[in-house]
Amino acid sequence: MPEPPDYAKIERESWAKNARAVEQRLDEDEPNLRKRIATFVRRFGFRIEEVRRKIRGDEMFRAHFAMEPRRQGIHEKAAAVWIEALPGVEEFRILPKSGKNAVYITSDGELRPGLAKRPSKSLDFFWKFGDYEIHAAHKYTLEGGGNQDSQFIEMRNLLEMFQKASAGPREVLLVIVDGPYYTEAKMADLRRFLRNSPPFSFAIPIEEIPSVMEGLEPRQ
Repeated sequence: MPEPPDYAKIERESWAKNARAVEQRLDEDEPNLRKRIATFVRRFGFRIEEVRRKIRGDEMFRAHFAMEPRRQGIHEKAAAVWIEALPGVEEFRILPKSGKNAVYITSDGELRPGLAKRPSKSLDFFWKFGDYEIHAAHKYTLEGGGNQDSQFIEMRNLLEMFQKASAGPREVLLVIVDGPYYTEAKMADLRRFLRNSPPFSFAIPIEEIPSVMEGLEPRQ
């Protein structure tokens, strides 16, 4: 069984890679970097050319302008690679965030693709395990705060809506939550909304996916 993703290590490596890429982004006059430089100039009163020279000549200063790894979806990508490699996982795919192939949970608990009005956060992954069809949402959250708390509520809402599902017994919903934010108290809150009869739902950290799938096998 592969070791689950080491998100802290992945994030550190991504920061280092992104710091190395800053000078190339400067050469290419990349719009997001240009905007960050303009913000820095506006806040501190330096001239643009001064800042550009400092970026080229000072490694530590240059790192300040590195792209935020979390904005690149690194946690979701790492989770996807790990899940796809698990024994028994077939037809794995990353689901679109929007559009006709994005999958949502409706207010009556149904899994529906391509809705114009989004009733929930779109789901992130799909795969088959035996004759089970597994849809999953994934979230990595480091610490509490306004946006992070909103993400937690999104995940809880998925479970709460799926409680009303009349989908087939071989449908499974996984809410995969990783990171220090998800304390025992947070996990207990999520698990209040699980379905313990088909179609099943689970709220788990990523490393528990294999044991959840093994628990499904006898029912095939």
